[in-house]
Amino acid sequence: MMTLRRLGEKRLIERIARGIRTGPGVVRGIGDDCAVLKSGNGRLLRLFACDMLVEGVHFTRKARPDQVGWKALAVNVSDVAAMGGLPKQAVISLGLPPSARVSFVDGLYRGLRRCAAAYGVDWVGGDTCRAPRVVMDVAILGEVEKGRVVYRTGAHPGDILLVTGRLGGSLRSGRHLRFRPRVREARALTARAKLHAMMDLSDGLGPDLLKMCEQSGVSAVLEPGRIPRHRGCSLEQALNDGEDFELLIAAAPRDAEALLRWAGRNLPCGLRRVGTVVPKKKGKLGALGSLEGFRHF
Repeated sequence: MMTLRRLGEKRLIERIARGIRTGPGVVRGIGDDCAVLKSGNGRLLRLFACDMLVEGVHFTRKARPDQVGWKALAVNVSDVAAMGGLPKQAVISLGLPPSARVSFVDGLYRGLRRCAAAYGVDWVGGDTCRAPRVVMDVAILGEVEKGRVVYRTGAHPGDILLVTGRLGGSLRSGRHLRFRPRVREARALTARAKLHAMMDLSDGLGPDLLKMCEQSGVSAVLEPGRIPRHRGCSLEQALNDGEDFELLIAAAPRDAEALLRWAGRNLPCGLRRVGTVVPKKKGKLGALGSLEGFRHF
């Protein structure tokens, strides 16, 4: 009997996607950080995404509830940032055990409201129901100009790979509950260059770069000495810990150099070169060891 553990998350998503049809209003469906939809405004595209947080998988009940609430919305805001867009509206479905304390629930919503205010998101509704453990599922709408939307699929051989911020140790440090989505950074970068590909780093630099390469039909060579790490983190942790929610970018060499010069003076989180995109048969990612990152199944 085939189980999800044997099938794996990637093949499960491929299996689900086989039977899905989309209409003329869909510009891009399954496979990116957000779905991309046509809008009534010919200049803009709509972005649509959802992310789920489950107690025992993404957080424990010992975590500060306001930080859990912040994260529930922030992971969705990060998806919109990864497409070059601005978050606009969100709804939340919340599953709660009857034994949950009202003060815990109040804390969740306090964190949600704080994140919504920080990123200009209108929280417009949702649902609540009984569940054996705490589950938070947020759906978000955003928008992006047609000329500034960035997909995972556009990386070209010769592109330079760039990363914002530093990587590794997110769970151990608690940063996975209080990270700042890179909306302003993504908007600034897309205003200055035509980025070929971009995604946020939720599963780890290694696994997420593999996704970008697979979907772009290319490979990559990482430069381990250039990968920015948080203090005390090993290279393996920077590659595989996940939940950093920094941006991974592929850009033409000339644009990448210009962005690096600009970021040195204007981007507090930093922007660093970490590798190069190469033809599919010339990559050396396997030389870095395991790039599994977090696996749901």
